[in-house]
Amino acid sequence: MTSRVSVPAIRITLLILSVFVCSFSSWASGKNPTEVTILTTYCAVLALLSVLDHKHHKIPNKLTLFPIPIVFFFSSLMPNIYEFSLTSIWWVTPLLGSLISGTIFSICYFLPNANLGGGDVKLATLIGSITGFPLCLISLTIGLLIFATKQVIMGDKETAPLALYLYCGTLISIIVAQQI
Repeated sequence: MTSRVSVPAIRITLLILSVFVCSFSSWASGKNPTEVTILTTYCAVLALLSVLDHKHHKIPNKLTLFPIPIVFFFSSLMPNIYEFSLTSIWWVTPLLGSLISGTIFSICYFLPNANLGGGDVKLATLIGSITGFPLCLISLTIGLLIFATKQVIMGDKETAPLALYLYCGTLISIIVAQQI
């Protein structure tokens, strides 16, 4: 009997490993236990979204839209969770990140011959609120560069799920930003 949501062991292993890396990096950078927990939860949600997108080629609205207000709530409680913030006003960093990321991906969504899905736009908005501005631009750029490199090396002409690569770019940028 096969489950509809069965996920191969390698994906689960990579999900757990990436969440552990995020947690350890946050702890090593001097974040308090609450901030480590929040950042680890963000990474877990993004990892789950990337696995779901890779398996089903669809990102559920509930898993992308529901966390955005939660991110803003935790941002109000812990404004120091953002590595690079241009202002001391707690709501500006996640708001700018989500607006800029969502706008860029929305524009790309409406371009002709763009194979970008609506779930990718919502995921970019979520990533923007999690990383904040300006780190969101770095996160998305790294993710898109990883995706483009993979497409060129593999010679893929078909569309591939983008969430995994955006998650990898986000994880890399968060880890590097914490160590700077």
